[in-house]
Amino acid sequence: MGCGPKPAGHPQIGPQSPGPEPGRPGAPPVPAAPAPEVPAPGVSTGFGAYLFTHGAWYLAFGVQMVLFPYIVRILLQENEVRFGLAQMCLQLPTTLLILIGGFVADRGNPQRIVIIACGLTVITFLALGLMITTGHLTYGLTIAYALVVGTIGAFAIPARDSLLSQVAPSRDAFGIQKAVSFAALAQFAAQILGMVCAIAAPFIGVGPLLLALSVLMVSATWAAVRLRPRPPEHRPQSGDSPLLRRMAGDIAGGLQAAAGIPVIAAVMICAVAMGICFMGSFYVLLPLIVESYFQADPDKTHVASALALFSLCFWTGSMVSALVLVRIGHIRRKGLLYLAALATGGAVLVACALSLPFWAFCGLNFIWGLGGGVAMTLGRGLVQHHAPAESRGRILSIFTLGLMGGGPLGAVAYGFLAKAIGPHMAVLVPGLLMLATLALVYALSPLRSLDEDRRGA
Repeated sequence: MGCGPKPAGHPQIGPQSPGPEPGRPGAPPVPAAPAPEVPAPGVSTGFGAYLFTHGAWYLAFGVQMVLFPYIVRILLQENEVRFGLAQMCLQLPTTLLILIGGFVADRGNPQRIVIIACGLTVITFLALGLMITTGHLTYGLTIAYALVVGTIGAFAIPARDSLLSQVAPSRDAFGIQKAVSFAALAQFAAQILGMVCAIAAPFIGVGPLLLALSVLMVSATWAAVRLRPRPPEHRPQSGDSPLLRRMAGDIAGGLQAAAGIPVIAAVMICAVAMGICFMGSFYVLLPLIVESYFQADPDKTHVASALALFSLCFWTGSMVSALVLVRIGHIRRKGLLYLAALATGGAVLVACALSLPFWAFCGLNFIWGLGGGVAMTLGRGLVQHHAPAESRGRILSIFTLGLMGGGPLGAVAYGFLAKAIGPHMAVLVPGLLMLATLALVYALSPLRSLDEDRRGA
């Protein structure tokens, strides 16, 4: 998966027939190696196909986001702790392998990685759908599914992020930010569509819905094949040292590069806080709160529809804010807006501790989504813009590690906490922790004073 295709025209390695050495009298002329096939000026890089692949991935992710809690809590009847462990397994492989995924994305062919990842998701959705349809799904098989999906994501995410700058309409700062905004918009719209599809799960069945996702990912694989990315601005040299030593050196170089750029370092700290405070809450505590509204309901299939509706509110808010960002275009004070958007999420979590009617709870999630769309778009855009080209894939994978890395820890911790004190009280912990972290970042980092007009960006 990590090795990209060799450019056309490279000489084959193997036994060669004896003959005059090239360049000496009597030697045959050495044919010039043809250049790799890249888009000519004015020819499309396939950005539309990229958005389709990106959107299809997140549509499937949107369905899975709703169905996975339903499968564990309702179909398998597992408790809060085992639910938290299952959510941890969904995120843990990405946490452990994302830096290796960034190394592979920088040195390999990100398009090929995306194609392989999409193809593998066809198999995973097909397998899970068949197990549910035939009644053979167990908790152990669900954990295995989660680990496989998380491993695929560890390689797909940095490859897809690295590929974005190669298929963006232009490579200048505004062009990359615009491409990031369109990708975020496609992501949010696709996730919303996926959650709308998940609402129908009680009527058409969970198994058939997962089988339909495998067909969708076949289309995503085909779209990824049609991409025509530009060559990367810089590709690290292979060197002669062993692979593991090069990998460790490149990952350490990516960490050093991220830590050495104050703007990126501050965004990384926020990303870690988002993983611990937001992801664990979103995947464990908030679904448990949603479920608590239906404890007296004998028809537990209503939980799946409620989870879909609740998640839909968040991603609808995210899509609205992403649309606004695309409409506005250039933003001078990205750092300050980024911090304000994250603070919105912390305040919403604190408010979720209150006993609210379900419609008000969904309304809070919509407000959180408004801030989340801004934070996710601007955070990734700041890293894309400020990261050096030669280490962009690794730095983006570190950003994703920060974002995803706290998720497994939060999922397990909040599962135990919810069992001990209940999800309503437990949600205060991540909300207050996030607000405290943002106060420190605001006071000590350059994000609050970042002015991109003054930088000449």
